[in-house]
Amino acid sequence: MRDLYHNVLPTQVLNPAVATTTQTSSVIDLQGFNSASIVFSLGQAGDTLSTSLYWTLTLQQSNDNSTYVAVATTDVNEGVTSIAVNSPSLDKTVYSIGYIGGMRYLKAIVTPTGTMTSGTPIGIIALRGNAAYKPVVTP
Repeated sequence: MRDLYHNVLPTQVLNPAVATTTQTSSVIDLQGFNSASIVFSLGQAGDTLSTSLYWTLTLQQSNDNSTYVAVATTDVNEGVTSIAVNSPSLDKTVYSIGYIGGMRYLKAIVTPTGTMTSGTPIGIIALRGNAAYKPVVTP
């Protein structure tokens, strides 16, 4: 099948909710898949984002689902391992980090810098692709 629907498995790994503290996705298991794109969806921040009050979007990887380390620049598309959302013009946006590394497990993390009082709506979706067995069956 050559359509995207049967070649990508979308999974919501962090339910959308207003957050003021660090948010960590559920484990993203890449067994049977050779690539992934992690999609961070941010709504309008209730706080005024700035260089001293912002969110950082990152990925961590693991071979054993126990010990996680930051994803290396060689393991992501275009070498972008983190994204700083530090301006009111940068919220209300969808960001994606493409994972091409070889480890089996991933976690997506959204970390605040500064004290968030009103919070920001945040949700995370994992798109797993290049499946070993096709078509991918979506739940």
